Amino acid sequence: MNFKTKELKELEDLLNFDYGSKEPASTEAELYTALRRQSSIEHDAAEAERRARAAAEEKARNEARAHAEARARAAAEERARYEARVRAATEERARYEARVQAEARARAAAEERARYEARVQAEAKARAVAEEKARSEARAQAEARLLEERRAAEQERLRMNALEEEAARKKAQEEAYARYRANSANNAGVTSSTKANRKAEKKAAKRAAAGAASKKAARGAAKAAKGAKFSKALATIYVIALAAFAAVMTVMNVLPFKYLIAMYVVLGILSLIIVAQLCRVRIKKWARALATFMAIILISVYGLGCAYALGTLDFLSGSSVKNDAKVGKISEDSFNVLITGMDVWGTIDEPGRSDVNMIVTVNPKTATILLTSIPRDYEIRMPNYGYATDKLTHTGFYSQDTTIQAIEDLLSIDINYYVKVNFDTIVRFVDAIGGLDIYNETEFRGSLNDHLYEQGNIHVQGRGALYYARERKAFSEGDNQRVKNQQIIFSAMLEKAMSSKTMILSYSNVLNSMDDYFQMSFSSREVRTLVKMQLAKNPKWKIYKNTLYGQGANKTTYTGGSQLLYVTEQNATSIAYSSGLINAVLEGQTLEENEDKTISIVGAEEGENQ
Repeated sequence: MNFKTKELKELEDLLNFDYGSKEPASTEAELYTALRRQSSIEHDAAEAERRARAAAEEKARNEARAHAEARARAAAEERARYEARVRAATEERARYEARVQAEARARAAAEERARYEARVQAEAKARAVAEEKARSEARAQAEARLLEERRAAEQERLRMNALEEEAARKKAQEEAYARYRANSANNAGVTSSTKANRKAEKKAAKRAAAGAASKKAARGAAKAAKGAKFSKALATIYVIALAAFAAVMTVMNVLPFKYLIAMYVVLGILSLIIVAQLCRVRIKKWARALATFMAIILISVYGLGCAYALGTLDFLSGSSVKNDAKVGKISEDSFNVLITGMDVWGTIDEPGRSDVNMIVTVNPKTATILLTSIPRDYEIRMPNYGYATDKLTHTGFYSQDTTIQAIEDLLSIDINYYVKVNFDTIVRFVDAIGGLDIYNETEFRGSLNDHLYEQGNIHVQGRGALYYARERKAFSEGDNQRVKNQQIIFSAMLEKAMSSKTMILSYSNVLNSMDDYFQMSFSSREVRTLVKMQLAKNPKWKIYKNTLYGQGANKTTYTGGSQLLYVTEQNATSIAYSSGLINAVLEGQTLEENEDKTISIVGAEEGENQ
């Protein structure tokens, strides 16, 4: 800052003045005055500079305070927004849990009401049956009394008739004996003519008997001809039914070749015997009756077999959808199946969240099955929505393809098939196969059905199995334990469904229970091929279980928008491990379960498990 003033310039002029031309006194006074003026000017300049520095420092401090206050206000506002988001997420989660609990209570109330109505109906039916039984017994007793009275009256009538006939016979004998004694003396010459008349009467009686026998024979011959005609018609129907059954079983192609040939040979021999007996003219009555009975029984069996076969084809065709990712030979090539479970009741077309997601990796050559479960809240990307980030369960709102593409992107694998089920599917299927026998590691009481699941081996029916697989609030591990229970239920369903006994005894029940509650991308031929392979080889399947894991966090999602939702963050190690196990099974390598329930890859299979 330039502090040079007018006074300073004057001082410089004085200092440069020629003092030789002035008086000394005046010169000293002027010099003293100039020095004082210079000192005052320097003091003013220093004071002005100090005040300027102080003002600059104060301004800097004010600006620093303003910046700090602005940053504090921004931080407070950001924290307030974060706390608001957390409160909103907490409130939304509380509302969601309240809705779930309300729905559970409503379902429990509906089930209780249904059970009560069922009990009322059962009691009404029981009362109606008891009343009908009482009325039937009363009618039977009245009819028995009436029949007894009629029988007694008939016996009395017969006895009276017998007495009257006996009296008339005795009277006729007495009259005849009297006439004989009266005319015996006078009619001695008529004896010979009486004998001749008696012979004529005997001949006439013989001719009448012969005529009656011929008429009876004619009626028997007509009846036999009518029976032979019926037998031939029955034989024709039998041959047609047998041909239709053989054609349907051949088209179905579900029985192994050796079983099919054995069945055809047995039925062929039996059919030859039955048809030969039905077509014979001279045959004993018991033989014809036996052949007729066997023919009717086998025609019924053929009809039921054709109905079951055609029903199977119709069910498989109706439940199957088009699939471009299928494998070449399903009985030889390994493949991945996505089991997706929707959290809704009703038919399979009801929309909902994809609450259960399990990849079933199958290798028919090594008889190995790997179950890989993915938690419902696992963080995924949706390729067909610009790789947007969301929770896996939300993909069910969009489409089945969205769920498949998200899992393929997560694990870097190909999903060849999918099976879509919901709550009703599980309940109906488990009930149809007669329930499941499982081992429960920890005793707990279900929060959805208030049922105590004891530790150890237990038997569960449809709803019990569903609530066992859905329970998470009773466990400290929450969703992780629920995933383990889902694997327990699914593996038990697999083991029982793949047994030959269940396939034969519960086949029709399964088909009837799954209609409109099941969807898959397997073709009808592929399902029949798998059934045929299971019946032919009956392999001992080795089933392994694995689950992806991650760390829980609150994040925004594509579906939730700006709202914070609970998400299980991806764990790169778990994803790589699960992908490696899946590829190992697909490639035919051997898996081994360790003591800590983890799975190790041993190596390639040396031989195929047949």
